[in-house]
Amino acid sequence: MKNINWLLSVPIAHRGYHSLNIPENSIAAFNEAIKDGFNIELDIRKTKDDVLIVFHDNNLFRLTSFDKSVEDCSYSEIQKLVLNGSSERIPVFTDVLDYVNGQVGLLIEIKEHSNVGRVEELISQNLDTYKGNFAVQSFDPKIVRWFCKNRSSYIRGQLFCGLTGVKLSFLKQFLLQFLIVNLISGPDFISYNYIYLNCWIKFVSVIFRIPIIAWTVRDADTVRKVRQTAQNVIFEGFQYNNENFE
Repeated sequence: MKNINWLLSVPIAHRGYHSLNIPENSIAAFNEAIKDGFNIELDIRKTKDDVLIVFHDNNLFRLTSFDKSVEDCSYSEIQKLVLNGSSERIPVFTDVLDYVNGQVGLLIEIKEHSNVGRVEELISQNLDTYKGNFAVQSFDPKIVRWFCKNRSSYIRGQLFCGLTGVKLSFLKQFLLQFLIVNLISGPDFISYNYIYLNCWIKFVSVIFRIPIIAWTVRDADTVRKVRQTAQNVIFEGFQYNNENFE
């Protein structure tokens, strides 16, 4: 039986507890989350020489001013870069695992990519020996399915966003809107954009006993509203005081 309570009972800091002076997905942001006892959400990408780094965007430009995609860079190129003009650098996944070392839980998002299996195997090689709490999640049901088949003991989540403004085939819209994609990916929880939470999502959650984590909430009032549907939230951009939501 999987222990998922840690994931549902402790708020999750989006890309670490970052701020104007502390870059997202940095060791400093993770340190702030640890100090306040928050779980950490982070993003994984692979360089062209198979190094796993913790970084959200496909392109490095927004955070480093270096205009190149992660997958086209070697790690030797990336390790020279600093985040938002700070002293923080893009961390390697193994260094983050060593730093967090089970002090708080980790919610690891695997960004969509081609040739599903290689990145997932590299991630698993590191997580198989990790002693702390962790869960993996992705928008791509094939990635979540890979973990279902190859690392069934891992807690895994299916990420969802709203369909407004998204051009998809009727079949894909149907599978996503009615969460039928869950039959493919076999998630232990749903990670859903809070803006699009509705009665149907709550109904599916109750019927199939799949908890909901809402992302990404940016103010305290929204946390209160979202908690009526979701079991937990991923948050950023404000000082989260859990006592205010009891």
